[in-house]
Amino acid sequence: MALFITYFSNVAIDFDVKNQLRKESRYDYINVNMEDGKVIVTDNFVYNENGVIKVVLDVKGNLIKGIYPDASMEKLKPFRKRIREVRCGDTHYYVYDRSIIKGGENGVFKTIAIIRCIVDKSGVSSGYRTLKYASYICAAVIVLLATAISSVFSKKIVEPIKKICDTAENIGDEKNLSQRIEYEGDFQEIKILEQANNRMLDRLEEMFEKQKQFSSDVTHELKTPVSVIMAQCQYARKHIHDKEEFNEAIDLIERQVKKTNSIITQLLQLSRLDQKKAHVDFEYADLSDIVEEVCENEKLKDEKNIHLELSLEKAEARVDVSLLMIAIRNLINNAMKYSDEDSTVDIILKKEKNQVVLTVKDFGCGMSETDKKYIFDRFYRADKARNSEGFGLGLSITAKIVEIHSGTITVESELGEGSTFFMALPEGF
Repeated sequence: MALFITYFSNVAIDFDVKNQLRKESRYDYINVNMEDGKVIVTDNFVYNENGVIKVVLDVKGNLIKGIYPDASMEKLKPFRKRIREVRCGDTHYYVYDRSIIKGGENGVFKTIAIIRCIVDKSGVSSGYRTLKYASYICAAVIVLLATAISSVFSKKIVEPIKKICDTAENIGDEKNLSQRIEYEGDFQEIKILEQANNRMLDRLEEMFEKQKQFSSDVTHELKTPVSVIMAQCQYARKHIHDKEEFNEAIDLIERQVKKTNSIITQLLQLSRLDQKKAHVDFEYADLSDIVEEVCENEKLKDEKNIHLELSLEKAEARVDVSLLMIAIRNLINNAMKYSDEDSTVDIILKKEKNQVVLTVKDFGCGMSETDKKYIFDRFYRADKARNSEGFGLGLSITAKIVEIHSGTITVESELGEGSTFFMALPEGF
């Protein structure tokens, strides 16, 4: 700022001085004439005006009229059309020479004299110098005020940010994700930061709770068959001596091993889907053929005499056939599992706009609003289904497969009225 003020004040001084010198000498030609080869200066000529000293010289630079502010200037040769700075002792002057040109008797124009304008540089620049120093003082005051104001505001900004950092450190040290950041100040940006961090903590807390629940559920689901297997093995070693009883024990162990293997297989499948390690091979296929094949396979395993009511349109979409068969099988198997004996499951496939929608509707026990909220979570099973077969992984796998296909899956259900699942897939993506 100081350099800026210094530079432009010097430019302003130089411009004003030069402008003043030219202005003061503009009309002097009226009072200077040539008579009989001699330069005549009238009494109206002003030799000192507004701090500008003027002298009249002949074309060779010899003094005709006026008094120099310093005698050493008499040796100064004419230098027309430009303003120059001249030093005489300790004083600096601006000097400007203007030619007086007039026509003679034969009509030829020529220079008859020179008007030399002289001004003391220190006298002209003193006012600007005062203004410059005042500008320095104002700049210093502005800087001090800006520093003070910024210090106050920075303190107001830094304190809540430090509080946010301390809260984050406490959460990390205490491993307590229930803590939240609180800010009641006026800075909207910090308020947004607080809200963003709290939303992140909400998601982290929810994720860790799900992780804890997941670990607990895995332990619970695996513990039961493993305990049965260990108990049966111990019993067989001590008490079984009959071949028929031994075969029953082996059958029980085999069923529990299959159950354990099924859990592990589904967990590995979910893990591969989560980590995007599962091989996905998209192709255009008719979903009605896939649904029919799945229904035929599920009907062969049906022990409750469930009637599958099909209403299928020809509908092609770009899918991974093997993954989609798993998703559809899980939906239909889920509907049959929670339906009463001798009941019906409606399966509808149709095209809507640029989507293919599969609807699977059962008339079983239905589910509550809470169950609908968590039905696609891993190991989650509705209360009425806790004692049924299955591990609460099928719908999670289905939801993940639908996500891979850029589709959506939703559910509508009421207790005692059954459930309806809607799986919508884009025709191409």
